[in-house]
Amino acid sequence: MSTIALALALLAAIAGAGAAVFQSRGARSVTPPPSNAARLLLLLLRKPIWLLGAGLAGVSGAFHAGALSRGSLVEVESIMVTSLLFALALGIVVTEARVSLRDWFGAIATIVGLVMFLLFADPQDGVYTIPTRTAIIGVFTFAIVMTVLVGCAMRSKTPNVRASLFGASAAVSLGSAAVMLKVIDTNLANHNQVLTFLPALAFLGVCELGALLLQQVAFRQGSLAAALAPFIGGNPLVAGAVGIVVFNERFHHSLGDLLGALAGIGLVVAGIVVLAASPLVAAGSGETADPEIQAS
Repeated sequence: MSTIALALALLAAIAGAGAAVFQSRGARSVTPPPSNAARLLLLLLRKPIWLLGAGLAGVSGAFHAGALSRGSLVEVESIMVTSLLFALALGIVVTEARVSLRDWFGAIATIVGLVMFLLFADPQDGVYTIPTRTAIIGVFTFAIVMTVLVGCAMRSKTPNVRASLFGASAAVSLGSAAVMLKVIDTNLANHNQVLTFLPALAFLGVCELGALLLQQVAFRQGSLAAALAPFIGGNPLVAGAVGIVVFNERFHHSLGDLLGALAGIGLVVAGIVVLAASPLVAAGSGETADPEIQAS
């Protein structure tokens, strides 16, 4: 992974952390509860703190696009999980609380796991073209997965389950947007005409808007941990899976490299679960702080 791609991905993660914190604060401040996602968005547009978060999301998207133009999907999306580390840092600033051993474990596990995965797997660029038949299958698969996730979320009576399902659906939408960004950027760089990619641009817009709406709904359904963990973890999973299956992004295939990469993934997953449930992240994002934090 080039130094520029790494720097841009980290900047995207930092801005994304700020976006999640401020958008969560804005979403949780809306009262009474709106009847639908569109009404929620209209109310959020009147919240300065949410607009700040939306602005940071735009900045994050710009850095994200720049990183994708210089690195593979798997590399860039893997780096994006560090946004939880920066959300933790913002929580520390807001609460002025000490970092617990549990939070240190989550941060270290995420960093070490990410480094292990990138070193052992060593992802390489693929061929970023989508045949028409593959594109049609992909759009239908996206629609089915989104319908199932959102439908199950709306039917669930458990707040945290609803938050997780809406968070997962936002992750699928944002991961799909990352795929479109990579395809559009790569082919435009090869001097192909913009008009050729109007369908991809339209799908990108749908995915970005869907992710925005679904993430705000997720923030209001249950705990921040339930909404954030599947969103942070699911985004690179979706984009990475497409990178491997559709675009043939290559990895080291020896048994040692495979085991090292899997161990790294395990550490990252454990770190995400721990950090997403951190009271510091929750407090920074507007959720009621843990009593121990308040006492400190």
